[in-house]
Order: sequence, then structure tokens, then C-alpha cells
Amino acid sequence: MEKSEAEPYDLETALRKIEKTAATLLRIPPKYIGPTGTKVPDIAWYVFAAIRKTTSLSHAFCLLIRAKNTLAATALIRLQLDTALRISGLSLIGDLDDAGAKLMNDESYRSLRSRDGERLDDALLHRNLDKHYPGLSEAYQTTSSFVHLSASHIKSGLIERPGVSTLFFHMNGTDDAQSDEEIAGIVDWFDQATELTANMIEDFMHFRYVQEYGRQA
Repeated sequence: MEKSEAEPYDLETALRKIEKTAATLLRIPPKYIGPTGTKVPDIAWYVFAAIRKTTSLSHAFCLLIRAKNTLAATALIRLQLDTALRISGLSLIGDLDDAGAKLMNDESYRSLRSRDGERLDDALLHRNLDKHYPGLSEAYQTTSSFVHLSASHIKSGLIERPGVSTLFFHMNGTDDAQSDEEIAGIVDWFDQATELTANMIEDFMHFRYVQEYGRQA
């Protein structure tokens, strides 16, 4: 039996999947809140902002990947995870009206506290979510290194050339040398981060918002 060749990586299909996931979020406001003109509680405005941020980052990520700007694209994974963490953190809060009022008045998210009195900082949020999505903390910490200038920016710029023992450092803003496997890994991480964020938003609106305000989808 002949060994079949591996299917070539279909980048466009993978990116369209991300765009489709982001587009589904636009159905959430009318589904749970109501038509245009409906009174919106403060905490729901925070969720609306999460939807806008998620769709915006998804659009930017796909543009960056198509432009072969993988360095900037990788940093967006961390930003997408940031939204998932903050929406998941809302489920730990007892008084959503109070939390919504604080967030609308520019108070820091980290000023919020859980029902147990714990401050909702990033460490608590990603550890809590990692219990349900093992590996999330590792992904969070790995992609965080691409947000702030770090060794990750050095290592990702080092390249080898056949027959030459010297390592070279490229300074171009784009990376034409990335293999399909490397690009697939970056896209897959962002895809998972986007799906997680979308799920967190949907779950919060379905369970917490319906519970607090009695609306049925």
C-alpha cells in the first residue's frame, strides 16, 4: 500500500473559521438583550466591549497572518485570551450590578473581588480557567512574552542557513521563511483562543445574565 502524501495546509480555510467564529458573536446582543433601543445594564456594556474587541482582534490577526507578520499576530493571541479571562471572571462575582457600575466608571478590573474576597488579578483568572481548560496557563504565559519585549523576540528572529554555522538575525517586519507547520501552530492557538472567548461570552450571557435579570433567549 502506497503512503499518501500529507495534505497541504489550507491557511485560508483556517482563517475563515476564525472569522466565522467572531461573526457569531454579533448575534448575542439582540439574542439576550433585545432590539435596538432596549435598556442595557452596565455589565452588558462590558460584554458588548468584549464582543467588539474579539471581532476586532480576529480581523487584525487574519490580516497580519495574510501579510506574513507572524510576530505581531502571535501577540494578539495573548490579547484574545485576556478577554476570555475577564469574561470568565465575571462568574466569580456576586454583585454584577456593582461590578458593572465600577467598570463603566473606569475602575480597574483588578479592583473587583470574587465572592470569596479574592482580587481578580490575571494570575487568579488564568489559574481558575486552567482548571477547566488544562494548558491555558501555559499558553497565557508563553504568548505574554510576545506582548512585552523579551527573549521571544530575539529567538524568533534567529535563522539558520544551510551549510553555514553562523546564526543570522532578521529584522524585517514580515517573515517569509515561516513553515506551514509554524504558521499552522500560531493560527491554531488563535483559533482556540477565539473559540474560548466566544464560549465565555455566550455562557456568561446565557447563564449569568439570564439568572440575574430574568431574560430568556
